[in-house]
This record gives sequence, C-alpha cells and structure tokens, in this order.
Amino acid sequence: MIRKVMSRALPSEGKGVRVFYGEFINVDYVFGYIGRLIHGESGLQNIYILENEFWGRMLFINNNLQFTSRDEFVYHEALVHIPMQSVPDGKIKKVLICGGGDYGAAREVLKYSCVEEVIIVDIDPRVPKLVEEYFPELLPENPKDPRLHLITEDAYVLVDQYVKEGKTFDLIIVDSTDPDIGESENIQELSHALFGIDFHQKLLKICPEGVIVQQCGTPFTMKNILIGVHRIYRSVYPENQIYIYRANVPSFGSDNAYIMRCPFEYPQIPKGKVIINTLYYDFAVHGSSFVLPKFWRVELGL
Repeated sequence: MIRKVMSRALPSEGKGVRVFYGEFINVDYVFGYIGRLIHGESGLQNIYILENEFWGRMLFINNNLQFTSRDEFVYHEALVHIPMQSVPDGKIKKVLICGGGDYGAAREVLKYSCVEEVIIVDIDPRVPKLVEEYFPELLPENPKDPRLHLITEDAYVLVDQYVKEGKTFDLIIVDSTDPDIGESENIQELSHALFGIDFHQKLLKICPEGVIVQQCGTPFTMKNILIGVHRIYRSVYPENQIYIYRANVPSFGSDNAYIMRCPFEYPQIPKGKVIINTLYYDFAVHGSSFVLPKFWRVELGL
C-alpha cells in the first residue's frame, strides 16, 4: 500500500486575499465567513468588502456587517416602504436620509413618483464611491435621477443647519450604523449623535407633521439599542404616534427592529398604490411587520 503524503500546490487565486473573517456578535458568539477580501481601508471608519460564495459581496464597517448583496433588499425595503405606505398616497414629497450612503434606502424611495426631493447626508465620502464600484445593484434605477442629492457631511450638523434655515421634510430616515452602546453607555461609533434626544428634538422641528423612522439593530443580540431609542422617542414624540416594526434579515441572524414616529392613523394598514418591483415588501408583509414577539414587548414595557 502506497500512502499519499505530499500534494500539489493550489493554483494561484485571483484578486483579493482569501480569509476567514470573524464578526463578533456578542459574548462568545461569532459569525464566521470565508471569502476573498477585495477591498480594505481605514479612515473615518474601517471599511472592508468581502466576496463570499453564499452571501455575494459583503460590506463591513468597523468590523460589523452592514449588508450583503444577497439580502440587502429585505432591510432596505422594510426601512422605506412601511413608512412610505403608512401615510395617505402622495403625501410624502421631500425625504431626508441621515446616513444611507450606500444608496439602498434612496433606491427604494425613488420608486415613488410623488417624491420630489431625496437628500442623502453621509459623513463618510468613501461609502458611496465603494458602492458605485462594488455594489451597483444598490443604486437607483436611474443613478442620475435629478431628485437625488448626495451631501458629505455629519447628519447632526446638517440637521442643525436645516433647523436654522426652516427647511422641512415629509419623511426622515435614520439609516446609520449601529451605535456601540455598552452597559456603560460608552458610544464610539460615528452614529453616536444620531441616537440622542437633542438630535430627535431637531428632527421634530424639520419634520413637524411627517414620519421619522430609525433602524435599531437586532434586539435579540443588542436589546439596549431598541430600548434606548424607544426611551428617546417617548421623550420627544407623542406616545400614540410611536410604532415599532420588524423584518427578518437573514444575514443579521435575527429580526431587525425599526422604530417610527407616524402622526397618521393606522400605519399598520398600507395606504398607497401597490409597489410591484420589490422582492420582500408587499401589503401582507406590511401589516404583519407590526406584530412583535412577546419578549420584545416585555422588555419595552408594552
């Protein structure tokens, strides 16, 4: 019997370094990905793009997964279509997206012909450029849509400026990274200022009669984000205008939470025209999104 000992070398691989990438989710809990690292750089934030056979391309900011090319549509469609459909048809004309430099939220907003203006304000100029190069599917159907304006600025600073100018919006979407909130409330992410009472007090001034929605991470592994933001909403907005809904984003590992201030009655009932060019959202999903697990309601005191 001849024992095989040595083996041929693997053929040379293409662009990028093949790695095992670990994302820490919670204590002793890690998501692991094998793939080719096709982009990485440091600056305002650490940004990495991994190419994975199952998820496709994956964008990480400060070592946390932001989205994958396989399932980003779930997150973005829930973030946008539920607030858009919660108001009377045609009511939303001016939209401000705080964060959202990946274009995903803007892509969904621009599917509505009633929208006249969409402003994205993102603090990191690299994110839109990287998405344009590596994630073209996140771009609007018409990337040069004249209704879309991209501003590189701290959303907190720009909102403060809009307050002074008296500019108003019908819908504000806070589409930021998750804040790094530990038990000590030590927040390190650039999104820190977007998860504060003073920021929402400013949002109320520029969106006095409109809808304000904010993503709140996955409560199963980061309940403090949803609980903290819910407390802020209750401090700033009328309690009968606060709604929480959810969407299961597979790559996030569990339901993602969204919290919405909506001054219109019965946001659980869609009020607009059917949107046909979606993969996740429809009217049946709209209503069911507001049904929260019991353990969420217990933690929130609902």
